[in-house]
Amino acid sequence: MSKRFLLCFHDFSVWNYQNVTPILEDLKDLAGAPFSVLVIPDTENATPEAIDGFCGVLRKLKSEGFELALHGFKHKAEFSQGRSYAGLVGMNLTGGESEFAGLCEYESSRLLQAALGAWKDLFADENGNVEKPIAFIPPTWFSNKYLPGQVRAEKMLYEDRFSLTTAEGIRYASPVASFAGIPKATEKAAIAYAAFIMKLPVGLPRLAVHPVDFPRLRDVVRDTIRVALNNRRKLVHYSEL
Repeated sequence: MSKRFLLCFHDFSVWNYQNVTPILEDLKDLAGAPFSVLVIPDTENATPEAIDGFCGVLRKLKSEGFELALHGFKHKAEFSQGRSYAGLVGMNLTGGESEFAGLCEYESSRLLQAALGAWKDLFADENGNVEKPIAFIPPTWFSNKYLPGQVRAEKMLYEDRFSLTTAEGIRYASPVASFAGIPKATEKAAIAYAAFIMKLPVGLPRLAVHPVDFPRLRDVVRDTIRVALNNRRKLVHYSEL
């Protein structure tokens, strides 16, 4: 089996799609193929014009071969669900962006269904039919003990910080390189780690790219993709696992 890697662009939303879409096209040209885009589906408080434009761009990306995955509901929690102590720590570490961290079973299911409902609003055809996303990635990868099973019950792949688990329960070890939300003092180590995992002779590494990486870390992202390609890694989608 050829060496593979995933290129995953996080946090694509109604609020940033106009600025981010040119970045996606630029990275597609560099990678030589479309990749996975992680969509925040909530459009609350967006104008009808913005929502129409967002839906149009999502359809265009899909027609170009980009893989669209579900990335939470709102990403940033706006309501006070009951959380475990570990969940509260996760929320504190991420500035409140770990919306699924430490939730009880009911709240985790409720939020997942809200995310799927928002996805349906974006993608349903004139008859109300919609394909479920191939994968679900909890924001910041902080989760709870119920979410992986809930996601797989919806026939979606589940991603955490260290692995990928298909709806059928097949688990892949998958180290992830990400530069967002880390102290600037650790960036050099993160960049070296990204290159390292792309050079490994085995494994299924992920490069998790975020809008905040641009423009400052644009060259770092591009160089990491080049390292993967120069080491004969094949760019794949979640659906190919």
